[in-house]
Amino acid sequence: MTTLAADDRPVCALTTLSDELFLARSGSLVIDVFDVDSFTLVRRLTIPSVHRTLLDVVSFGSAGGFSVVDMTSCRRHRCLYVADGCGGTVHRLDRSNGQQVAQWSVDGGRRPAGLSVTDAFNVVVSCCDSLSLRVYTPLGCPVCEVSVQRPAMVGLAHAVQLDCGSFVVIGITDSADRLAFVYQNDTDLPDLIDSAGYPIHMASVSCSAGSYVWLAERGTSAGVRLLQVPASQCSAYLPKVELREPERICWDDSARCLYVVDHGHVKVFRIRMPCDMC
Repeated sequence: MTTLAADDRPVCALTTLSDELFLARSGSLVIDVFDVDSFTLVRRLTIPSVHRTLLDVVSFGSAGGFSVVDMTSCRRHRCLYVADGCGGTVHRLDRSNGQQVAQWSVDGGRRPAGLSVTDAFNVVVSCCDSLSLRVYTPLGCPVCEVSVQRPAMVGLAHAVQLDCGSFVVIGITDSADRLAFVYQNDTDLPDLIDSAGYPIHMASVSCSAGSYVWLAERGTSAGVRLLQVPASQCSAYLPKVELREPERICWDDSARCLYVVDHGHVKVFRIRMPCDMC
């Protein structure tokens, strides 16, 4: 395990693309870009924001009225997607210089909470105040909405789409608890994933042997598990002693590395995958 050097601002979102690690920090419009081999800072990008004021500019990148809640990347278009929880928008940025390629508001004025990219390179947006997954093209045109219904659920925190078309979803309940489940369009009730903790974030794994996701959980059972879905069979578990409060994760398929935001710091785990998954 490797831990990146600490900074004054805690990390709130991260993603990898083309041998680089991108980190967004709380209260900042700046994205730090690290080389994944040496973990040295190679450059910084600035998130363009319609909310940015002159005071923000002179405050060295502070984000007035802008809150990064999640970030993901697309290998085909070589870009980043950043969700602004305050403004209810998604920003597509060029990975090399941070130039904004597209920006769109989430339908219905909803507040985005989680992002992911499908195998078709569309963007899945989960909203904490809606039970519909919103799918957009890379330029922000609506593709479809997937209504996810389950008793006592009031919002969605994160979702990733599997190869089969089903979604693994983290839902928010009316008691502020969270549930992880597999949602299939042809079933009335989603299949719950057993969890003794508080599901918080996911990362999908490209694998020819089946559908797998990493699931980060907080609480008394804080940790990160590799699950085969829909069977919910655990294939790997990161040691509890090395994680306190995982918040965001991303998976690098080519390097077999899992990046975990734990209590505001980034921890890097090099994973030896089971032979039947390679």
